[in-house]
Amino acid sequence: MKGYKYKKGSNFERELKKMFENKGFAVVRSAGSHGIDLIVGKKGNIYALECKITSKEKFYISKEDVDKLINFSEIFGAQPYIALKMNGKILFINPYLLTTSKKNYLLDYYKICPIAKDFKELIGEGKQMKFTI
Repeated sequence: MKGYKYKKGSNFERELKKMFENKGFAVVRSAGSHGIDLIVGKKGNIYALECKITSKEKFYISKEDVDKLINFSEIFGAQPYIALKMNGKILFINPYLLTTSKKNYLLDYYKICPIAKDFKELIGEGKQMKFTI
């Protein structure tokens, strides 16, 4: 089972890498569990991405993974984002907007959609419309 999850995750990383490269970004993929999966940059806009994928509407990410992302980003001078593929949709979540009182952050699809960016918004090609219910 773990091999399947790893393969799904690495396929998502490759999918994102190709999406960014198709838009003219330089991309470095860091295979393995180092806290950062992709470093993406174009003309001074640098993003550090921790990539996650799930078929569920709720996903838990460890506080340790989020802390690694933030620490690396601060040292490197990058903007940190959790790239989450959930319900077939790719969301980019600013980890500074997350809160937790335990060891994990809960990423609930309906609660993170209003604070997440889509791909076009992240790369500056548009602004998504957000409605709250």
